[in-house]
Amino acid sequence: MSANADRTLVTEPANTTRATTPDARFEVSDSPLPLLNVSLSASQNLYTRRGTLVGVGGKAENVVSTLSILEPFRRLVGRIPFLYQRISSTSPVTALISPRSTVTSLAVVHLDGSTDWMTVGQSLLAWTGQTLSVKPTINTKMSLAHWGNTSITGRGLLALAGRGSIAQVVLDSEESYIAHPSNVVAYSMNRHPPQPCRLKSTSFRLQIPNFGLSGILPDIKFFRVMNESSTWKSIRRIYHGVRTWFRRSIWGDRLFLEFYGPATILLQTRAERLKDVLTSHDVDEIAEAPTGAVRKSLASRADTASEALEQQEGTSSSMKTRPIQMSTASIGPDGKVIFTKEGAAI
Repeated sequence: MSANADRTLVTEPANTTRATTPDARFEVSDSPLPLLNVSLSASQNLYTRRGTLVGVGGKAENVVSTLSILEPFRRLVGRIPFLYQRISSTSPVTALISPRSTVTSLAVVHLDGSTDWMTVGQSLLAWTGQTLSVKPTINTKMSLAHWGNTSITGRGLLALAGRGSIAQVVLDSEESYIAHPSNVVAYSMNRHPPQPCRLKSTSFRLQIPNFGLSGILPDIKFFRVMNESSTWKSIRRIYHGVRTWFRRSIWGDRLFLEFYGPATILLQTRAERLKDVLTSHDVDEIAEAPTGAVRKSLASRADTASEALEQQEGTSSSMKTRPIQMSTASIGPDGKVIFTKEGAAI
């Protein structure tokens, strides 16, 4: 969907229950439990998560099922499933796939090669496509339980699984949308990746004047000794833990991800807890950062990169080309080789 006339974005149920390519077709049935009906042409490979294949229709003697281990080390670090069942046949077949959980909804995404997608966590259920590339990525900014994402490029069909129901948000150019990180299932990739942000708790700003005491107190011997003592370190550690717990439990709903259009976002209605998505360091860093700090950091990084590129181009243009001397070799009657240098240089 697009934005309304008043530029207000509203989520709606994902209209991705059926997708068709020349080689395959994915169709989702939601009664009474979600099922994925797959139709494959001859010599087309289907990858589905191990233990989700319900049945296969067609000539059984032509069907080949192989257990595929896809990059286990990288996927194991990101807690991404790496055991998939590859199904292929020399004749057209149909397959029925069902997720393990009963509170799961399915969505189908058709990739035409013009837009890449990023799936979050363990949402990728099945896919097919001769030119489809599925690569795991590690996002160390998140907690250890949510390091793993999957980057998908090429042409093909995807089947995604989410907790509860799945809704989609379509952003036009110059539009933005804020979503909770634990509710994101997948999103289309563009040149503006999603950035963490926080919502303000109040519009009232209290400014405390600076009397210059911060530079005087560290010079006093008593404060220097107390700052290095184990008692003060324990107090700071306890204060840090209590502050982080309050931010997670009471003000944790202020932490979101901001997406920029044009993009399509798939959201799940049931989410995980905040402490399973963001680490303590992420919570403190986002909470203490002022509003707009991420945009300023990205802008300054882009300016620094452009200045470095201009400096590199200026250095390369100022370098002089070393002339190349030409020489000829001739063999005399006695068999000796004589080298003669040319006067001109290239």
